[in-house]
Amino acid sequence: MSIYAEKNRKTKQLIQTSFIQILQNKSFELITVGDITKIAQINRGTFYLHYKDKFDLLEQIEQQLFEDLGNHIDELQSRYSSTHTFEKGQEQLAATLFSSIKMHSPILKIFLSDHGRMGFHLRFRNAFSEKVRFNLEKNESFNANLKVPMEYFLSFITSAFLGLIEQWVQNGLDKTPQEMTVLYIDIISFIQKK
Repeated sequence: MSIYAEKNRKTKQLIQTSFIQILQNKSFELITVGDITKIAQINRGTFYLHYKDKFDLLEQIEQQLFEDLGNHIDELQSRYSSTHTFEKGQEQLAATLFSSIKMHSPILKIFLSDHGRMGFHLRFRNAFSEKVRFNLEKNESFNANLKVPMEYFLSFITSAFLGLIEQWVQNGLDKTPQEMTVLYIDIISFIQKK
């Protein structure tokens, strides 16, 4: 990586970190570019070299978050070729996702709070749902055995999983990723027995 590229990366990281720091105490709607540049100790021109406005900044941070979580889903779901293996793999998938959520929890906590931009929950659910859809559609065995329309299945799975994530974040990550995985599997098992 060139010195120029490394400097750009560090500056973008500084801007993002400063923005997240402000979001902890101030709602997105009230934040100005001036607030961000003051905390980052950069001039406005430097900010505008990297981002169009605060909306572009937030969108890039959200997209990176969705991409990181999506990469975990891609990696794990690509390993499961049969329905049986796929179902067994859900425990590993859940464990990895809960670990990733814990790693991203500071930003998720802010984005899911009143300080985040309105609609984050929906954007998060849609990104998660599309990633799961993409991977499920590649699994012919799973699709052949699915007895409900895919959009209803995805809606249920993603809403349930994201509901657990939101509750966990609101509870201050009171459980480990492993405990959350057990809780998730127990809930799914309970539903299947009913």
